[in-house]
Amino acid sequence: MKIIDRLTAFIIIGVCLTTALPILAAIALVRQQALEREDAHVTGLARAALSRAEITADQLSAGGRLVGGLTRQQACSDEGIDLLRRIDLSSTLLQAAGYIEGDVMICSSFGGNKPRNLGLPDFQSRTNAAIRTDVRLLDPDLPYLAVSRGAFVGIVHKDLALSFLDDTPGLGFSIFSWSHRQPLISRGNIDSRWFRAEADGDIVFRTGSHIVAIVRSSRYDQGAMAALPLAFSSGFIRESAIILIPIGIFVGLLLSAILIFVVRTRMSMPTMIRNGLKGSEFNLLYQPVVDLSSGTMMGVEALIRWRRNGKDFVPPETFIPVAEQAGIISLITARVFRLLAEDAPHILSERPFFHFAVNFSAGDMHRPGVVEEVRRFASQSGIALDNLVIEVTERSLVDVNLAGETMRQMRAAGIRVAIDDFGTGYSSLGYLAQLHVDYLKIDKLFVQALGTDSPTSQVAARIIEIAKDLNLQVIAEGIETKRQERILKGLHVGCAQGYLYGRPMPLDELLQLLRRKGSVRRLEAA
Repeated sequence: MKIIDRLTAFIIIGVCLTTALPILAAIALVRQQALEREDAHVTGLARAALSRAEITADQLSAGGRLVGGLTRQQACSDEGIDLLRRIDLSSTLLQAAGYIEGDVMICSSFGGNKPRNLGLPDFQSRTNAAIRTDVRLLDPDLPYLAVSRGAFVGIVHKDLALSFLDDTPGLGFSIFSWSHRQPLISRGNIDSRWFRAEADGDIVFRTGSHIVAIVRSSRYDQGAMAALPLAFSSGFIRESAIILIPIGIFVGLLLSAILIFVVRTRMSMPTMIRNGLKGSEFNLLYQPVVDLSSGTMMGVEALIRWRRNGKDFVPPETFIPVAEQAGIISLITARVFRLLAEDAPHILSERPFFHFAVNFSAGDMHRPGVVEEVRRFASQSGIALDNLVIEVTERSLVDVNLAGETMRQMRAAGIRVAIDDFGTGYSSLGYLAQLHVDYLKIDKLFVQALGTDSPTSQVAARIIEIAKDLNLQVIAEGIETKRQERILKGLHVGCAQGYLYGRPMPLDELLQLLRRKGSVRRLEAA
């Protein structure tokens, strides 16, 4: 498969993924939110039913306290009947109140002294209340719930107790005895299998047709159940989908657009670099390197810069990695050498012993014949080989053996070698012992941490100790303050560069600066 075909396939797959994944994620989120809303809704319904049941239980308990201490004669006297009627009228959920002996309600708030047999209890609750779930009074077709404790009995209308709840078709409710899993009052579609014996507290579960929530009272031996038809959940899904699906589509399209833009940029960047080299859009700036002890400028680092069409500045951290990946970094290095060969005679006329530092990438260090290229450049530019420093970052040492051999050949030719940005890459101390280098450049990250409470504030001192142990010269980068300079002098660092001494500048500014300064000291190697 051709490279362009692979790139096209990559873009198509990438666009499909970046478009589809946010939409699929939105769909999953819609479903999850719908489930959470369903659970919260059905649990809220169950709690509302339980609240109603607890109010009923509170009213039964209050009536029991008033009647429980009365004798039969007292309860069924005129005053006692009036008391039962007051209990009935003051209770919002009780339909009647009465005095019971055995299974017979001797007197009541609605029947006076006319006794009524309520029948045997269905079961006894954990709190010793006798529960009758099918009591018939005036209307033989209308069942009531009767709850008695001691001599007091309360009558509850089974339809009215839950009448306040949602009347959605298919929605079911039940108030039940927790210890017996026996329904007391139910409304709607309730399956007996839903009274889960293993539930110890609140629970939500799904059956084939319903979402069921069960909640337990903390004060009474009772629980409440609400059962919501699954078809009802489509409303929740629709409401969430209206918001989330368009967001997913928007994010998917946005990510696809970003992917296409990035890929097109990366694909076109090598061509832009080639065109920029042909169109002389690259130029050199020079940043001074000074002797810390005297403040004398000893040399400069040559820095390549790219200004597209004479106006748009492209940072090196953008185009250098692309050039490395595209295999055209050698073209940029060649441009650095050509521009420096043009500028160097002007600089050397002012300072014959001036040294020049040039950055090399991994591709440069691994390229066969690179040492001979440097020799030819030095001959063309008039720069003595021992005034030339090749700077290599730790991250460039991909193949340590090959890079080490290149360094050895350079030093044998008299060219000096520096490890740049030391401490930020992945090389080990063992590599330093293997490599043939002259200088160690401390990264500005560690220099600027000097004298602060930063965790990296002591790193620079450790690097300086390492350099001394390996008999290497140290150059500190990124010095911006006099305080940093004083600390580095105290650590016996020989050379430095940074904004304190000068920003990267064009050739004209460098020449003016050299004419204002004194003599230049030769940079000593290790």
